Amino acid sequence: MITLVYHNGIAITEHYSGLPIVKAIYKCAQEHPDDYLLIYEKDTDIESFQAQLPELNHRAYFISNYNSVSEDLGYVEDGPFIKINKNVIYPTWLKSTAIVCIHSQLVIMTEDSHSSESNYLYWVNSIGKTSLSLGVLNYQIPFIEENQCFNDKQLYKFVRQHYKTRWLFILLLCHLWYEKRFPLLAFMNSFFHSAIFIKANVSSLQNHEIEKINDDFIYDVVIPTMGRSSYLKDVLIDLNNQTMLPNTVIIIEQNADSLATSELDFIQNEQWNFNIQHEFTHITGACRARNRAISLSKSKWILLFDDDVRVGEGFSNQIFEFILHTRVKCLTVSCLQKGEKEKNHTFLQWPAFGSGCSIVHREVIEKCKFDMALEHGYGEDVDYGMQIRNAGYDVIYVPHINMLHLKAPVGGFRKPHFFPWQEDAIQPKPSPQIMYHRKKNYTAKQLLGYKLTLFIKFYKDYSIKNPLSYYKYFKKAWSKSMYWSQKLAKDAEV
Repeated sequence: MITLVYHNGIAITEHYSGLPIVKAIYKCAQEHPDDYLLIYEKDTDIESFQAQLPELNHRAYFISNYNSVSEDLGYVEDGPFIKINKNVIYPTWLKSTAIVCIHSQLVIMTEDSHSSESNYLYWVNSIGKTSLSLGVLNYQIPFIEENQCFNDKQLYKFVRQHYKTRWLFILLLCHLWYEKRFPLLAFMNSFFHSAIFIKANVSSLQNHEIEKINDDFIYDVVIPTMGRSSYLKDVLIDLNNQTMLPNTVIIIEQNADSLATSELDFIQNEQWNFNIQHEFTHITGACRARNRAISLSKSKWILLFDDDVRVGEGFSNQIFEFILHTRVKCLTVSCLQKGEKEKNHTFLQWPAFGSGCSIVHREVIEKCKFDMALEHGYGEDVDYGMQIRNAGYDVIYVPHINMLHLKAPVGGFRKPHFFPWQEDAIQPKPSPQIMYHRKKNYTAKQLLGYKLTLFIKFYKDYSIKNPLSYYKYFKKAWSKSMYWSQKLAKDAEV
């Protein structure tokens, strides 16, 4: 690892002394193309930072100390990378400048797109934002808490260069409506800048060879099911044909009919190469079923499955090989329907989580639980992913490991569930489950940005076309959603 020290934006390390830090970084990267660079402000305690660094087992890492950058980005950024847990290593593209760790090859790949940028804070955040979707793993380490913010000019420039143009108008409306200010000059100036992209072969950074570590891959599979016995049997057959067999398959079968009995006779009547633990219940709900199944598991790894997926015989072996290579603790695999094509070519940090297509280490799963406030609704998988991140782990999406999702037209959890707000004259908007999730996992400004975009988006869908009348109706619908989301939270605690 090569160290590069700077002070007040100017490099002071010998051979680079006097250069603006961004120029010094590019020069240093060209001269040390096979090394990680550790770039830090003079007198920074680099040993404490290095002690918290994850294992740099490939070259696609980009890490800094903690910084929120700009809360106003919440108006336009809709995802899990803005509200950061400052007490753990957190996956986010947001960056600070007190200390930064980046590989020279990644720096070199950004030369055409970023070398003309002189503002170091802008430079690190721009590379973080553009590289994340390409497969660079971005993190903040809870070390030296800073609050380096973009000014209005930098903020609007950043939104212009890294988001679709419509988000500039959303940002301006949010500033006008919520903050009663009108940064027109920053808004207009942003149009002198073009969108920015990194043309990089990140797969070459990810494919860096490392020595594999011998380890046992012992895993359980948890499957909630309801009314899909034939589909579930096919799932078990696929698992039975794996080159690396599960230890135990835990099945939670549900049927709301109080007179119903199990439909899964084949569990006992056929030969399986693994243990099967089967529970039948009249209580329905995917959150409860998964939590119950996980509580019964004992293996180091837990594979979360749906009851209508198909996998090839090398599926578990692919997972094991990937875990050995990357040492990740949670991964979601590609789960596509017939005819869909995978668009990603590198593994990457995933903004969501697949509750039916993921494998999670016990170390992680013991710190998380599917939130019962979201039972029978939406968002429990995304919420679970947020719990994983807030516990100090990451969700990695692996496109080359895949399963087929049949989307069975029968059974499952497709029976409509009655919610008490369905009788209200004014229906909540958004759904109370979505409101609950957003209040729990996103920043206040993210919620306000979402409120404005929702207001604009659904205007065309309502029969009320008078703007003032629609605004009054929307306020009531939003308030209803707030009320019921709070009640969901209280009821889940009981």
